[in-house]
Amino acid sequence: MTPSGRPAGPPRSSPQAWTVNLVAMETVSLEHQIQSVQRHIAFLKKEQMELLHDLHLEILRLQKHCSELTHDLEMKELEARQQEVLDRELEEKCRAMEAQLREKEKDNAELRKELRHKETLVAALRSSLRSKERRFLEELKRRSHRVTVLDTELHKQTEAAAYLSLQLHATAQRLPEHPPAQPRPRRRGHRAPARPRDPPREEPDAMPDPALFLYAPRQQQRPEPPGPARASPAAPRSPRQPPQDPAGRARPGRGEPGRGQGAGAPHGAPRAQE
Repeated sequence: MTPSGRPAGPPRSSPQAWTVNLVAMETVSLEHQIQSVQRHIAFLKKEQMELLHDLHLEILRLQKHCSELTHDLEMKELEARQQEVLDRELEEKCRAMEAQLREKEKDNAELRKELRHKETLVAALRSSLRSKERRFLEELKRRSHRVTVLDTELHKQTEAAAYLSLQLHATAQRLPEHPPAQPRPRRRGHRAPARPRDPPREEPDAMPDPALFLYAPRQQQRPEPPGPARASPAAPRSPRQPPQDPAGRARPGRGEPGRGQGAGAPHGAPRAQE
């Protein structure tokens, strides 16, 4: 068959037939080549379209990524500018804090110096206070001891005064009330009219002077009734004895009226001379 679909006739051996056959074969070959080329072109076009589509998608993706990177870069630049501003502010704050720190260190140095001075003063005051406290305790101990001694002596003197008062009261009760009356000597000159004599009055018991016991703590003088001492200043005094031994004192006898009357002795003496 021929390439056109016609049945092939009997072979011809002429050159024209051979040329026709050759042309027909070439034509068929060209058609096949053209179809193959067209198929290749269609395939290439399809691949090219797919490639272009992929390239377009890739370009879009890259553009999006590029825009994202640009946005990130802008944000980073903005953050960098803000960070620079913050860094400058922090540097300024750091410089201000360093200046304040230097001032604080200077103030701390002055305060340490003042503190050392005050510690020295406190140590001196503490030492002075200890010495004053020690002297005060010594003085307090000494005064406490003296108060104890004086209290003991005062107690002894009070007991002695009470005992002497009791003895004096008992002696005054044992003595006679009045001595016998004696004639009064006559005096020259004008004589006053006689007056009625007052009835005898009982003289109060004389209490001893407490000054003798308060101002003589070491050696106490034996108290004597004030009446005989004034009436007879030249009379000898008995030796000093401590108040704890009242039994050794000499009791006045009944024949000594001056010791029994006490302060009333000066009134009894002129009556005895009448």
